[in-house]
Amino acid sequence: MKKSGWMITLLMFGCLLTVGCHKEESYDMQIYYLNSEETALNTEGYNLNSDKAEDQVEEVLKKMQNPKDSVECVPAIPTDLMITDIRLEDGRLDLYFSEEYEILDAASEALLQAAVVRTVTQLDGVERVQFHVADEVLKDHHGNEVGYLRSEDFVQK
Repeated sequence: MKKSGWMITLLMFGCLLTVGCHKEESYDMQIYYLNSEETALNTEGYNLNSDKAEDQVEEVLKKMQNPKDSVECVPAIPTDLMITDIRLEDGRLDLYFSEEYEILDAASEALLQAAVVRTVTQLDGVERVQFHVADEVLKDHHGNEVGYLRSEDFVQK
């Protein structure tokens, strides 16, 4: 009688352990988007389809313009903003944007930069990102080149 009581207890304990150990979905990376108020960043898990670093960069940048959940996530890269060229060399990614980039207000620009840099620097082979607008290196409001940005350059909550 005592033996069967222990067996039932062990069996119930084993069932509890397996219920608590369901496998959570894992992703290769997180893609950053804007929240619905466009005041902060949200993330969405994503599995890469490409193998080469350059192809992965193109893939995730396209994905950043098309979030799955359009209620909670707004594209970090506006659909009317074109990326005209992508160059990756020695961990340095140079992104060339169309002139529409200049229309962004300061808050939208900061969120776009944070989303792009935090997303692409998760990829192997991308350590920092430099933004270009109409073939010119992006400059701050004082006229100084912004230079290469890393994920650590942005405050994280």
